[in-house]
Amino acid sequence: MSERQMMRALVAHQLGWPNPMRVESCPMPVPTDDEMLVQVEAAGLNFADTLVLSGSYQEKPPLPFVLGAELCGTVVSTGTQVAPFKPGDRVMGQVVAGAYAQYAVLHQDRAVLAPLGMPADLAAGFYIPYGTALCALRERGRLKSGETALILGAAGAVGQAAIQVAKALGAKVVAATGGSHNRDAVLKAGADLHVSYGQGDLRDSVMDATEGHGVDVVLDTVGGTASRAALRTLRFEGRHIVVGFTSGKAPELQANHVLVKNIDVIGCYWGPYQQRRPQETQAAFDTLANWYSRGLLKPHVAAHVGLEAVGAALERLLARGYAGKVIVNILNQET
Repeated sequence: MSERQMMRALVAHQLGWPNPMRVESCPMPVPTDDEMLVQVEAAGLNFADTLVLSGSYQEKPPLPFVLGAELCGTVVSTGTQVAPFKPGDRVMGQVVAGAYAQYAVLHQDRAVLAPLGMPADLAAGFYIPYGTALCALRERGRLKSGETALILGAAGAVGQAAIQVAKALGAKVVAATGGSHNRDAVLKAGADLHVSYGQGDLRDSVMDATEGHGVDVVLDTVGGTASRAALRTLRFEGRHIVVGFTSGKAPELQANHVLVKNIDVIGCYWGPYQQRRPQETQAAFDTLANWYSRGLLKPHVAAHVGLEAVGAALERLLARGYAGKVIVNILNQET
């Protein structure tokens, strides 16, 4: 096999966390008819990476596999059924696995053109957080202008994206984090108010912050006891959107509160929508690109790392050590 057909990548040969991944030379992937080969500029670190490595994520790539779910890069070649992308296009998108490599294959329904003028590190960490936030808040949660949203896990990448998407939709935002140390980060992201679910009673804090009115929508990335407290902050006909559970515990919500307030408990796993409803996905990213061009969305990169440092960065991510997105440098290996 020629040098041209090999690439540098971060490979997992077994499941388990922490995982003994290693950077090695491996064959470049080959796109199918509806995929494209992309030279990766940068990739976004995600909490889901740890779930994939442990074998507990919804999508399970066969071993061995190249880790990484989110990327920005340039199209090198396309399959026969790919449209409208072409070689030379700068794209961002999501893969089941394979982003932490010099080259990756990207399905055309899980990719969009990177917004004009958006740097590689911002584009590499834009697709999943902002796509998830818009789907959760606008499509699933029906958040309207003038309403109030409570964002659990607001300091993380999805949380900060949700703050900005909610503000772009005209809502007031209460940002909830696990401690006061992330207060400045979420206020800088655009939140109107900050509360902590790591100190004191979350319900009391939210009710005090909203002068007793509560909230219309909860976007929940945390789970555990924070979810139960957040549910009790909802107004009549409020919506509780379950996006994930970074606490490690799925939420157990009390049905009596759901009943008496006519609350909707809503799941939002955005991944399947991309291929089930590709036209709606494209329209959503047209909206997000417009908001970015108008300065309504301001992605924040918390750190840059190289391929060799991904494992340590994931451990720090699990320990809530970052406020914002962590980017893996691929094309430029300088950190």
